[in-house]
Amino acid sequence: MQACKKEEVIELTPEFSLDAVTNPSSMDQVEQVLLGAYSGFRNANYYGSGSGTGAGWALMPDVLSDNLYETLTSLANSRTMSEWTYNSNTGQIASFYQAPYAVIASANIVLRDIDEFTTASNQKTANRIKGQAYAIRALAHFDLFRYFAVKYDRASTTDLALYYSKEFTPTESFKPSRMSNKEYYDNLFADIDKAIALLLDVDKVINPASGLTRPYIDLTAVYALHARVYLYAGMWTEAVSASTKAINLRPLVNLNQAAFSGMYNQSHAGEIIWNVQFESGQSGPTFLVYFATGAPPRNYFRPALEIADTTGNNGLIRSNDIRYSAFFTKANDNTSKGLGLTKFKGKGSVSDGVANFPVFRTGEMYLIRAEANARLGGAGEALGLADLNALRAARITGYTPVTLSGSALLSAIADERRRELVGEGHRFFDLKRTTRNIVRGSTCGNTALSPVGFCTLSPTAREWALPIPESVRNANTNEIQNPNY
Repeated sequence: MQACKKEEVIELTPEFSLDAVTNPSSMDQVEQVLLGAYSGFRNANYYGSGSGTGAGWALMPDVLSDNLYETLTSLANSRTMSEWTYNSNTGQIASFYQAPYAVIASANIVLRDIDEFTTASNQKTANRIKGQAYAIRALAHFDLFRYFAVKYDRASTTDLALYYSKEFTPTESFKPSRMSNKEYYDNLFADIDKAIALLLDVDKVINPASGLTRPYIDLTAVYALHARVYLYAGMWTEAVSASTKAINLRPLVNLNQAAFSGMYNQSHAGEIIWNVQFESGQSGPTFLVYFATGAPPRNYFRPALEIADTTGNNGLIRSNDIRYSAFFTKANDNTSKGLGLTKFKGKGSVSDGVANFPVFRTGEMYLIRAEANARLGGAGEALGLADLNALRAARITGYTPVTLSGSALLSAIADERRRELVGEGHRFFDLKRTTRNIVRGSTCGNTALSPVGFCTLSPTAREWALPIPESVRNANTNEIQNPNY
């Protein structure tokens, strides 16, 4: 091309990307890297989904458990996961391992460079950016821990978690070893504490209260993360304190169908604490279980009949519950008529699969506080029961409060978590952290409804902890494999 210089055509500097080794080079670019970390949550193997795959921390924990069953219209893209036949060479396992570490890498770049551009005049801006980066790093590490740790014991110095990455280290010679649970938790809590301290003193509101979404991690979201981690760690008093802080900043929706359903179709902020924002072209979480753009829509996985059915008269969630119409739609996918899990089908009245994913919301905080108080026992049981009854009264028309204690109260709270959080990435981990069996319901083994015949998973099975991907171990010989893989 005779009219052009080499540097104008060939040696171009990308306009919308940064070299992670030598950039960012200003506070504005640091914030751009932070936004890049947020975009990583939309990965098709994190909170997003491909067609019949992914959604590792959105819908996959429901597929792995007893909340959803695979249908005859499934393309079998995730059957290895739903049948627990995965191994260290399973592609989805490697993707689940990689997606959070990509988010962590971006957060680490922010934390590596932000102090260089911090001055007395922009200190509060730096606090806002840095606090979010610490929270993002903590959340992504915790999500990895939930899948790949064998046990969740906070005090264990022998059980292996993963490596807690606090530096961006792009070199093949760096081969870290897995940390113990205790060391991993210590790093996790330290990051959360730093996030809270920084986000208490910022230059502006992170999520405007008047908005329909809350796409950035603010102080309320960090309190919510704190509460969730404390629950897994068995730190009941601390879980009560952190969940209460989140509840006080974000009240519960009380029998308001429009406000509750609006959390899923972006017509109302409801009780969202933090959501991952998806826009057109950014495949939302639904496509693992419900292909919203089909004609008619295809249901790869449906809610177990023990959760709900088409009559609205059976299962945990019934038609007098505002969760029923917010979560489900009676659908026909050419094979059988039944309920589809359609809470993420789209925004407004559109059914295109572009929907936000609520990572934290107030309903979960009530259930964390209820469980933590119930496990504390004594006077805590009455407080746990009060939260359980309050949440049910905010969801179920004509609800009559119950009186429960001991194991019956804990069982009722577990059932309520199943109701409230179906399709939001909790059930598999809830069963794992409480060392219960997975016992799939009436559809499992029924070849007229489902092709899956693997119906139970004992608490001692290896599959509760995902295997370290073989590709990772080939690159890092210090990465010890989980037992029995």
